[in-house]
Amino acid sequence: MIDPRPAPSAALLDDFLAGRIAAGTFPGASYLVADEGRVLTEGALGHAVREPEVVEATTATIYDLASLTKPLATALCAVRLAADGRLRLDDRLARHLPEWRTDDARDGLTLLDLLTHRSGLAAWDPLYLHARDAAGRLDRLRALPPVHPPLLGVTYSCPNYLLLGLLLERVGGTGLAELFNVLVRRPLGEPEVFYRPPAAMRGRIAATEQGNARERHLAGAAGAHYNAWRTGMIWGEVHDNNAHTMGGAAGNAGLFGTARGVAAVASQFLHGGSGLLSQAESALFAHDFTPGLGQSRAVGFQIARTPGSSAGISLSQDSFGHTGFTGTSLWVDPRARRIYVLLTNRVHPRFRDDDMNAVRREFHALAAGI
Repeated sequence: MIDPRPAPSAALLDDFLAGRIAAGTFPGASYLVADEGRVLTEGALGHAVREPEVVEATTATIYDLASLTKPLATALCAVRLAADGRLRLDDRLARHLPEWRTDDARDGLTLLDLLTHRSGLAAWDPLYLHARDAAGRLDRLRALPPVHPPLLGVTYSCPNYLLLGLLLERVGGTGLAELFNVLVRRPLGEPEVFYRPPAAMRGRIAATEQGNARERHLAGAAGAHYNAWRTGMIWGEVHDNNAHTMGGAAGNAGLFGTARGVAAVASQFLHGGSGLLSQAESALFAHDFTPGLGQSRAVGFQIARTPGSSAGISLSQDSFGHTGFTGTSLWVDPRARRIYVLLTNRVHPRFRDDDMNAVRREFHALAAGI
Protein backbone atom coordinates (compact mmCIF):
# COMPACT_ATOMS: atom_id res chain seq x y z
CA MET A 1 0.00 0.00 0.00
CA ILE A 2 1.30 3.46 -0.93
CA ASP A 3 1.68 5.82 2.02
CA PRO A 4 -0.66 8.77 1.21
CA ARG A 5 1.25 11.15 3.45
CA PRO A 6 3.51 13.70 1.72
CA ALA A 7 7.27 13.27 1.87
CA PRO A 8 8.79 15.10 4.84
CA SER A 9 10.30 17.82 2.63
CA ALA A 10 6.95 18.41 0.89
CA ALA A 11 5.31 18.77 4.29
CA LEU A 12 7.98 21.31 5.20
CA LEU A 13 7.08 23.26 2.06
CA ASP A 14 3.43 23.38 3.10
CA ASP A 15 4.37 24.43 6.63
CA PHE A 16 6.66 27.17 5.35
CA LEU A 17 4.12 28.63 2.93
CA ALA A 18 1.33 28.37 5.50
CA GLY A 19 3.51 30.43 7.83
CA ARG A 20 3.98 33.13 5.19
CA ILE A 21 0.22 33.18 4.57
CA ALA A 22 -0.41 33.54 8.31
CA ALA A 23 2.11 36.40 8.41
CA GLY A 24 0.21 38.21 5.65
CA THR A 25 2.94 38.01 3.00
CA PHE A 26 0.40 36.68 0.50
CA PRO A 27 -3.13 35.27 0.79
CA GLY A 28 -2.51 32.07 -1.14
CA ALA A 29 -0.01 30.07 -3.15
CA SER A 30 0.30 27.26 -5.66
CA TYR A 31 3.60 25.49 -6.19
CA LEU A 32 5.14 22.72 -8.23
CA VAL A 33 8.51 20.96 -8.41
CA ALA A 34 9.19 18.83 -11.47
CA ASP A 35 11.98 17.06 -13.24
CA GLU A 36 11.94 16.03 -16.88
CA GLY A 37 8.40 14.88 -17.55
CA ARG A 38 7.48 14.15 -13.93
CA VAL A 39 5.84 16.21 -11.19
CA LEU A 40 7.71 15.52 -7.96
CA THR A 41 5.35 17.48 -5.75
CA GLU A 42 2.70 20.15 -6.03
CA GLY A 43 0.29 21.83 -3.70
CA ALA A 44 -1.84 24.85 -2.94
CA LEU A 45 -2.67 26.73 0.24
CA GLY A 46 -4.67 29.73 1.38
CA HIS A 47 -6.98 31.83 -0.73
CA ALA A 48 -7.04 32.81 -4.37
CA VAL A 49 -9.48 35.58 -3.48
CA ARG A 50 -10.24 37.26 -0.16
CA GLU A 51 -12.18 40.27 -1.39
CA PRO A 52 -14.93 40.79 -2.52
CA GLU A 53 -15.57 37.12 -1.71
CA VAL A 54 -13.53 34.19 -0.46
CA VAL A 55 -12.19 31.58 -2.89
CA GLU A 56 -9.74 28.90 -1.82
CA ALA A 57 -6.52 28.38 -3.77
CA THR A 58 -6.08 25.01 -5.48
CA THR A 59 -3.50 23.52 -7.83
CA ALA A 60 -5.90 24.51 -10.64
CA THR A 61 -5.89 28.19 -9.64
CA ILE A 62 -4.85 30.50 -12.46
CA TYR A 63 -2.49 33.32 -11.53
CA ASP A 64 -1.56 36.59 -13.20
CA LEU A 65 2.01 35.65 -14.14
CA ALA A 66 3.12 39.30 -14.52
CA SER A 67 6.74 39.45 -15.75
CA LEU A 68 7.00 35.70 -16.29
CA THR A 69 5.44 36.83 -19.58
CA LYS A 70 8.86 38.13 -20.61
CA PRO A 71 10.63 34.75 -20.93
CA LEU A 72 7.61 32.47 -21.40
CA ALA A 73 5.95 34.46 -24.18
CA THR A 74 8.02 37.32 -25.57
CA ALA A 75 11.50 35.78 -25.51
CA LEU A 76 10.22 32.37 -26.56
CA CYS A 77 8.26 33.86 -29.47
CA ALA A 78 11.34 35.83 -30.57
CA VAL A 79 13.44 32.67 -30.66
CA ARG A 80 10.71 30.76 -32.51
CA LEU A 81 10.44 33.52 -35.12
CA ALA A 82 14.22 33.43 -35.50
CA ALA A 83 14.05 29.67 -36.04
CA ASP A 84 11.52 30.30 -38.81
CA GLY A 85 13.92 32.78 -40.46
CA ARG A 86 11.61 35.75 -39.96
CA LEU A 87 14.13 37.66 -37.85
CA ARG A 88 17.57 37.33 -36.29
CA LEU A 89 18.29 38.06 -32.66
CA ASP A 90 21.20 40.27 -33.73
CA ASP A 91 18.98 42.32 -36.04
CA ARG A 92 18.91 46.03 -35.31
CA LEU A 93 15.50 47.21 -34.17
CA ALA A 94 15.23 49.63 -37.09
CA ARG A 95 15.25 46.71 -39.52
CA HIS A 96 11.76 45.79 -38.30
CA LEU A 97 10.69 49.12 -36.79
CA PRO A 98 11.95 51.88 -39.10
CA GLU A 99 10.36 54.44 -36.75
CA TRP A 100 12.92 53.53 -34.11
CA ARG A 101 15.84 55.34 -35.78
CA THR A 102 17.56 57.67 -33.33
CA ASP A 103 20.50 60.07 -33.44
CA ASP A 104 22.39 58.37 -30.61
CA ALA A 105 23.83 54.97 -29.70
CA ARG A 106 20.34 53.49 -29.32
CA ASP A 107 20.06 53.50 -33.11
CA GLY A 108 22.21 50.36 -33.10
CA LEU A 109 20.20 48.45 -30.52
CA THR A 110 19.48 44.83 -31.39
CA LEU A 111 16.76 42.42 -30.30
CA LEU A 112 19.38 40.62 -28.20
CA ASP A 113 20.16 43.85 -26.35
CA LEU A 114 16.51 44.09 -25.31
CA LEU A 115 16.16 40.39 -24.53
CA THR A 116 19.14 40.54 -22.12
CA HIS A 117 18.39 43.97 -20.60
CA ARG A 118 21.69 45.47 -21.76
CA SER A 119 20.03 48.20 -23.86
CA GLY A 120 20.25 51.01 -21.30
CA LEU A 121 16.51 51.74 -21.56
CA ALA A 122 14.70 52.90 -18.41
CA ALA A 123 13.44 50.39 -15.86
CA TRP A 124 9.79 51.45 -16.14
CA ASP A 125 7.53 54.03 -17.72
CA PRO A 126 3.74 54.49 -17.62
CA LEU A 127 3.28 54.64 -21.39
CA TYR A 128 -0.49 55.01 -20.98
CA LEU A 129 -0.01 58.50 -19.56
CA HIS A 130 1.55 59.64 -22.81
CA ALA A 131 0.06 57.62 -25.67
CA ARG A 132 -3.01 55.56 -26.49
CA ASP A 133 -1.98 53.59 -29.58
CA ALA A 134 1.03 51.51 -30.63
CA ALA A 135 2.52 54.30 -32.76
CA GLY A 136 2.33 56.75 -29.87
CA ARG A 137 3.83 54.25 -27.45
CA LEU A 138 6.70 53.58 -29.81
CA ASP A 139 7.30 57.34 -30.00
CA ARG A 140 7.29 57.52 -26.20
CA LEU A 141 9.75 54.61 -25.90
CA ARG A 142 12.08 56.27 -28.38
CA ALA A 143 11.92 59.54 -26.42
CA LEU A 144 12.84 57.98 -23.06
CA PRO A 145 16.34 59.07 -21.99
CA PRO A 146 18.74 56.13 -21.54
CA VAL A 147 20.01 55.34 -18.06
CA HIS A 148 23.37 54.21 -19.44
CA PRO A 149 24.90 53.59 -22.89
CA PRO A 150 24.02 50.28 -24.55
CA LEU A 151 26.19 47.28 -23.64
CA LEU A 152 27.78 49.07 -20.67
CA GLY A 153 25.47 47.74 -17.97
CA VAL A 154 22.34 45.77 -17.19
CA THR A 155 19.13 47.56 -16.22
CA TYR A 156 16.13 45.30 -15.83
CA SER A 157 13.56 47.08 -17.97
CA CYS A 158 9.87 46.66 -18.76
CA PRO A 159 10.28 49.07 -21.72
CA ASN A 160 12.72 46.56 -23.26
CA TYR A 161 9.95 44.00 -23.47
CA LEU A 162 7.17 46.43 -24.32
CA LEU A 163 9.29 47.43 -27.30
CA LEU A 164 9.98 43.80 -28.17
CA GLY A 165 6.26 43.08 -28.06
CA LEU A 166 5.55 45.83 -30.58
CA LEU A 167 8.33 44.54 -32.81
CA LEU A 168 7.16 40.92 -32.67
CA GLU A 169 3.63 41.94 -33.60
CA ARG A 170 5.06 43.78 -36.61
CA VAL A 171 7.13 40.78 -37.70
CA GLY A 172 4.49 38.20 -36.89
CA GLY A 173 1.67 40.11 -38.53
CA THR A 174 -0.71 39.51 -35.63
CA GLY A 175 -1.22 40.37 -31.97
CA LEU A 176 0.94 38.89 -29.23
CA ALA A 177 -1.85 36.71 -27.85
CA GLU A 178 -2.35 34.95 -31.17
CA LEU A 179 1.39 34.83 -31.85
CA PHE A 180 1.90 33.05 -28.52
CA ASN A 181 -0.92 30.63 -29.32
CA VAL A 182 0.51 29.77 -32.73
CA LEU A 183 4.20 29.57 -31.82
CA VAL A 184 4.06 28.15 -28.30
CA ARG A 185 0.75 27.10 -26.80
CA ARG A 186 -0.77 25.02 -29.59
CA PRO A 187 2.44 23.12 -30.41
CA LEU A 188 2.64 22.19 -26.70
CA GLY A 189 -0.89 20.81 -26.60
CA GLU A 190 -2.52 23.94 -25.13
CA PRO A 191 -1.28 23.98 -21.53
CA GLU A 192 -3.06 26.39 -19.22
CA VAL A 193 -0.94 29.42 -20.01
CA PHE A 194 -2.57 32.18 -22.03
CA TYR A 195 -3.29 35.85 -22.49
CA ARG A 196 -6.75 37.31 -21.83
CA PRO A 197 -8.53 34.56 -19.88
CA PRO A 198 -12.23 34.39 -20.77
CA ALA A 199 -14.78 35.70 -18.28
CA ALA A 200 -16.02 32.15 -17.68
CA MET A 201 -12.68 31.35 -16.00
CA ARG A 202 -12.90 34.15 -13.44
CA GLY A 203 -13.85 31.78 -10.62
CA ARG A 204 -10.53 29.95 -11.03
CA ILE A 205 -8.38 33.08 -11.19
CA ALA A 206 -6.51 34.56 -8.25
CA ALA A 207 -7.43 38.21 -7.72
CA THR A 208 -4.73 40.87 -7.50
CA GLU A 209 -4.94 44.46 -6.28
CA GLN A 210 -7.76 46.79 -5.33
CA GLY A 211 -7.37 49.24 -8.19
CA ASN A 212 -3.98 50.38 -9.41
CA ALA A 213 -2.95 51.87 -6.09
CA ARG A 214 0.70 50.82 -6.25
CA GLU A 215 1.17 51.79 -9.89
CA ARG A 216 -0.60 55.08 -9.29
CA HIS A 217 1.90 55.78 -6.51
CA LEU A 218 4.81 54.94 -8.81
CA ALA A 219 3.47 57.25 -11.53
CA GLY A 220 3.67 60.14 -9.07
CA ALA A 221 2.65 63.63 -10.11
CA ALA A 222 2.51 62.62 -13.76
CA GLY A 223 -0.50 60.42 -13.03
CA ALA A 224 -2.45 62.96 -11.03
CA HIS A 225 -4.64 63.95 -13.98
CA TYR A 226 -4.99 60.50 -15.51
CA ASN A 227 -8.68 59.68 -15.33
CA ALA A 228 -8.63 55.98 -16.26
CA TRP A 229 -7.14 54.41 -13.14
CA ARG A 230 -8.98 51.25 -12.14
CA THR A 231 -10.53 51.44 -8.69
CA GLY A 232 -12.29 48.08 -8.28
CA MET A 233 -10.73 44.73 -7.45
CA ILE A 234 -8.58 43.58 -10.35
CA TRP A 235 -9.75 40.02 -10.89
CA GLY A 236 -9.60 38.18 -14.19
CA GLU A 237 -7.73 40.92 -16.04
CA VAL A 238 -4.05 41.77 -16.10
CA HIS A 239 -2.72 43.77 -13.14
CA ASP A 240 0.01 45.66 -15.04
CA ASN A 241 -1.52 48.85 -16.44
CA ASN A 242 0.72 49.11 -19.50
CA ALA A 243 -0.46 45.65 -20.54
CA HIS A 244 -4.06 46.39 -19.53
CA THR A 245 -4.20 49.51 -21.67
CA MET A 246 -2.72 47.57 -24.60
CA GLY A 247 -5.71 45.23 -24.62
CA GLY A 248 -4.39 42.82 -22.00
CA ALA A 249 -1.49 41.44 -24.04
CA ALA A 250 1.95 43.05 -24.02
CA GLY A 251 5.56 42.00 -24.15
CA ASN A 252 6.17 42.70 -20.48
CA ALA A 253 3.03 41.22 -18.88
CA GLY A 254 -0.36 39.71 -19.62
CA LEU A 255 0.10 35.94 -19.33
CA PHE A 256 -2.05 33.96 -16.91
CA GLY A 257 -1.46 30.36 -15.97
CA THR A 258 -1.46 27.48 -13.52
CA ALA A 259 1.70 26.05 -11.98
CA ARG A 260 1.41 23.02 -14.27
CA GLY A 261 0.95 25.27 -17.29
CA VAL A 262 4.05 27.28 -16.41
CA ALA A 263 6.06 24.07 -15.94
CA ALA A 264 4.89 22.75 -19.31
CA VAL A 265 6.33 25.78 -21.08
CA ALA A 266 9.44 25.86 -18.88
CA SER A 267 10.24 22.24 -19.75
CA GLN A 268 11.15 23.47 -23.23
CA PHE A 269 14.21 25.19 -21.82
CA LEU A 270 15.56 21.80 -20.74
CA HIS A 271 16.49 20.28 -24.07
CA GLY A 272 14.59 17.07 -24.45
CA GLY A 273 11.16 18.62 -23.83
CA SER A 274 8.57 18.38 -26.59
CA GLY A 275 10.97 19.41 -29.32
CA LEU A 276 9.68 22.98 -29.54
CA LEU A 277 13.28 24.21 -29.37
CA SER A 278 16.49 22.78 -30.76
CA GLN A 279 19.42 22.21 -28.41
CA ALA A 280 21.08 25.39 -29.67
CA GLU A 281 17.88 27.38 -29.15
CA SER A 282 17.40 26.01 -25.63
CA ALA A 283 20.96 27.08 -24.81
CA LEU A 284 20.08 30.73 -25.49
CA PHE A 285 17.93 30.76 -22.35
CA ALA A 286 20.84 29.62 -20.16
CA HIS A 287 23.85 31.38 -21.72
CA ASP A 288 25.35 34.45 -20.01
CA PHE A 289 25.25 37.28 -22.54
CA THR A 290 26.21 39.97 -20.01
CA PRO A 291 29.51 38.91 -18.37
CA GLY A 292 31.07 41.65 -16.26
CA LEU A 293 27.96 43.86 -16.37
CA GLY A 294 26.77 43.30 -12.79
CA GLN A 295 24.05 40.78 -13.61
CA SER A 296 24.24 37.52 -15.50
CA ARG A 297 21.52 37.58 -18.12
CA ALA A 298 20.44 35.03 -20.69
CA VAL A 299 17.72 35.46 -23.29
CA GLY A 300 14.65 36.16 -21.15
CA PHE A 301 16.13 35.02 -17.84
CA GLN A 302 18.43 35.99 -15.01
CA ILE A 303 21.13 33.45 -14.16
CA ALA A 304 21.50 32.35 -10.54
CA ARG A 305 25.12 33.49 -10.23
CA THR A 306 23.79 37.08 -10.23
CA PRO A 307 24.38 38.59 -6.76
CA GLY A 308 21.16 38.58 -4.72
CA SER A 309 19.36 36.22 -7.09
CA SER A 310 16.05 34.82 -5.88
CA ALA A 311 17.32 31.33 -6.71
CA GLY A 312 19.26 31.24 -3.44
CA ILE A 313 22.17 28.91 -2.78
CA SER A 314 20.30 25.61 -3.04
CA LEU A 315 19.98 25.71 -6.83
CA SER A 316 23.03 25.43 -9.04
CA GLN A 317 24.69 28.66 -10.14
CA ASP A 318 23.80 27.74 -13.73
CA SER A 319 20.10 27.88 -12.90
CA PHE A 320 18.03 30.51 -14.70
CA GLY A 321 14.76 32.07 -13.73
CA HIS A 322 12.42 35.02 -13.47
CA THR A 323 10.04 36.63 -11.01
CA GLY A 324 6.79 38.55 -11.39
CA PHE A 325 5.54 41.59 -9.47
CA THR A 326 2.25 39.91 -8.53
CA GLY A 327 4.22 37.31 -6.54
CA THR A 328 5.18 34.69 -9.12
CA SER A 329 8.46 32.96 -9.85
CA LEU A 330 9.98 30.27 -12.06
CA TRP A 331 13.46 28.76 -11.81
CA VAL A 332 15.01 26.04 -13.97
CA ASP A 333 18.09 24.15 -12.77
CA PRO A 334 19.79 22.55 -15.79
CA ARG A 335 22.21 20.55 -13.63
CA ALA A 336 19.50 18.90 -11.54
CA ARG A 337 17.14 18.95 -14.57
CA ARG A 338 14.45 20.44 -12.35
CA ILE A 339 11.77 23.11 -12.56
CA TYR A 340 10.56 25.13 -9.57
CA VAL A 341 7.32 27.13 -9.80
CA LEU A 342 5.88 29.29 -7.01
CA LEU A 343 2.76 31.31 -7.79
CA THR A 344 1.22 33.74 -5.31
CA ASN A 345 -0.97 36.84 -5.45
CA ARG A 346 0.99 38.89 -2.94
CA VAL A 347 -0.60 42.16 -4.14
CA HIS A 348 -4.09 41.03 -3.06
CA PRO A 349 -6.08 42.76 -1.80
CA ARG A 350 -3.45 45.49 -1.40
CA PHE A 351 0.26 45.73 -2.17
CA ARG A 352 2.66 44.99 0.68
CA ASP A 353 6.36 45.74 0.39
CA ASP A 354 7.56 42.39 1.78
CA ASP A 355 10.81 40.68 0.77
CA MET A 356 9.44 38.14 -1.69
CA ASN A 357 12.93 37.12 -2.83
CA ALA A 358 13.69 35.93 0.69
CA VAL A 359 10.54 33.81 0.51
CA ARG A 360 11.62 32.41 -2.86
CA ARG A 361 15.09 31.51 -1.59
CA GLU A 362 13.63 29.62 1.35
CA PHE A 363 11.12 27.89 -0.92
CA HIS A 364 13.97 26.71 -3.16
CA ALA A 365 16.03 25.57 -0.18
CA LEU A 366 13.18 23.31 0.92
CA ALA A 367 12.07 22.25 -2.56
CA ALA A 368 15.57 21.26 -3.68
CA GLY A 369 15.54 18.51 -1.06
CA ILE A 370 12.51 16.75 -2.52
